Amino acid sequence: MDILEQMPILNDLTPEMRDLLLQALLLVIVLALVWVLRRVITAIVMRPLRGLAKRTKTATDDQILDAVVGPIRIAIIAIAIVMVIAVLDFGTALTNISQTASRSLIIAAIAFALYNIVDIIAFTPNTLLSITGLRLDERLLPFLRTIVKGFILVMGGLIIIQEWGYNVTGLIASFGVVGLAFSLAAQDTASNVFGFTAIVSDNPFNIGDYIVTADFAGVVEHVGVRSTRVRKLDQSLVTVPNSALTNAAVTNWSRLSKRRLDFVIGLTYDSTSQQMRQIVNDIRDLLTERDHIEEGSVVVHFVTFGDSALEIRIICNILLPDWGQFTAETEQINLAIMDMVEADGLSMAFPSRSLYIETSPQDLLPQSSAQESTTPEPKPEPPSQPVSPQEGDVDASTVPPSEVPNQANE
Repeated sequence: MDILEQMPILNDLTPEMRDLLLQALLLVIVLALVWVLRRVITAIVMRPLRGLAKRTKTATDDQILDAVVGPIRIAIIAIAIVMVIAVLDFGTALTNISQTASRSLIIAAIAFALYNIVDIIAFTPNTLLSITGLRLDERLLPFLRTIVKGFILVMGGLIIIQEWGYNVTGLIASFGVVGLAFSLAAQDTASNVFGFTAIVSDNPFNIGDYIVTADFAGVVEHVGVRSTRVRKLDQSLVTVPNSALTNAAVTNWSRLSKRRLDFVIGLTYDSTSQQMRQIVNDIRDLLTERDHIEEGSVVVHFVTFGDSALEIRIICNILLPDWGQFTAETEQINLAIMDMVEADGLSMAFPSRSLYIETSPQDLLPQSSAQESTTPEPKPEPPSQPVSPQEGDVDASTVPPSEVPNQANE
């Protein structure tokens, strides 16, 4: 049966156009047949490779074979296109398009395979150190995998675009301009991303560590690409941008290997020098004999005559970084010191002040004022019967004071 009779529309085309259309139709039929049989062909190709992989003791090669199954199917289609073009004469135009498409499919298959293998390859800090000489934290590896995957996709896309005859140089230049604009617009986001890499690479703290900065203090709960979440002691959650956290001074209390104990006790001034020597030696021996006290860190001395106490300074390092264990050990030390003070007949001093009065407030008053204040006033006598003046008597009210006779002299 003639194909022209089945498709009358072909009679209206020119012979060249009709031949080209028939060849394209034949190519589509062959590709459809290959598409249907690609799983069978892939299984035939993969069978000897899987046999070799089973002989090894590691599972990495099996995972790599599973990752390249999809890319192999794409490559089979590309190879089928090349073979059909080599057998049949499709003309210059269709041949060029088919060859470009087959090369693009092969490039896409290779990029697809590399993209899948990135997840399988076990990037570890030791592996990267041995290959590149760079030491990276394990938390930075997912971020590194994402960058590698993005690079593979971008490079594969640029190569495919170049295969179709487009100028990649201008495209890359335009990407540079767009990237510059994006970096200016997302400056804070970019700084936070770089802050994340700095936190992961420098490793100033881990999740679960208790950190203190000038603005907050708490336990680190999450370290993200943009920000870090910290749970404060009052259970409120603080979200800090990574850029701000990398520029701040961070104190990590969870990285302690030991804690310093430094305090002063005061004894009363009625303590004798012999008692002071004895209590200082007892405290020094107590700290030296304890298991959790660092050897060589004990310092116990009578240092100061304080305002209200004889002060003994006690310094040592406790090999218990956990805060609860440290406070429990401090409690035991304090109780033992109190027992020693009581056993030696001493007593702890507290802030006090003695006031000595040399003169009483009564002695500060003038003598006349004191007599007036201490001598009672005489009671008034009742008035006597008036006496009429006699002849010859002088009225004292009319006589000057100088002329009044002094009865005491008489």
